[in-house]
Amino acid sequence: MVITKVVEWAPRVLAKGVAIAPSGLTCSLIEQLFRRLFASDSKAGAFAFLEGRWAGIEITDLGLQFAVSSQNQLLLVRPKAKPLDVKMRVTWPVLLQLATQQVDPDTLFFRRKLLVTGDTELGLQLKNLLDTIEIKERMPVFAYQQLELLAEKSLT
Repeated sequence: MVITKVVEWAPRVLAKGVAIAPSGLTCSLIEQLFRRLFASDSKAGAFAFLEGRWAGIEITDLGLQFAVSSQNQLLLVRPKAKPLDVKMRVTWPVLLQLATQQVDPDTLFFRRKLLVTGDTELGLQLKNLLDTIEIKERMPVFAYQQLELLAEKSLT
């Protein structure tokens, strides 16, 4: 019951937080999270294909937009980047399902729940890389379990 309420309220609460927080602060937090989660991949050059290119991410129901790039084996996150090479749009529940690998990104793409515009080849490279990364192994067990539970409940 509690998890169901969290699933119902999370997008609204997060959207309000996104609306009042400075975009630079939000992006700084996302950048630090990405750098920790993907540190070994960045050092290994896995994100080299993003060097000098920008992938936009929009989580529509949160009103959150940011752009990701790579520079000198570090991931960068900015509120806006012009021009974007590729843009991906999802909703909060879809993002949870992607993060916990409960739904295949290709399935979401063909169901139009994951929208990709711009350089689709770049989007495909990014999707394929993220498909190979096991977030479960990089997060504390309890945090991942809660994320997984939220994703499961968001399917209903």
